[in-house]
Amino acid sequence: MKNNITITAVNVHPISNGIANCIGIAQFIINDCVKVTGVKLFQSKNGSKRWIVYPRNNGNKQKKSYFYPLNDETASYILAEISKAYDAANIAPAE
Repeated sequence: MKNNITITAVNVHPISNGIANCIGIAQFIINDCVKVTGVKLFQSKNGSKRWIVYPRNNGNKQKKSYFYPLNDETASYILAEISKAYDAANIAPAE
C-alpha cells in the first residue's frame, strides 16, 4: 500500500441473526501498533456485497465514527482483510 498501512492481525466474531444484515464484529491491528475494535461487517441479503461500519459515538446527535479511513484505497484494503478473515474462518453468512 502506498500509505504504508499493514493490517497485522484480524479477528472476526460471527453474528447469527444479526440486525440489518450484520454478519460479524471485527477487530484489527494496524502495523502492530494500533488496535481498532467494534467494526461491524455487513453483507447484502443476496451475498453480493459487503461493507463495514466503524465504531461510532452514539452519545451525540451526529453519531460520528471514532475511526475511519481517509481514502478509498485504505477503506477497500481494510474491508478486504476483514472479509478474508471472515471467509477463512468458514463462517456461514447469517440468514
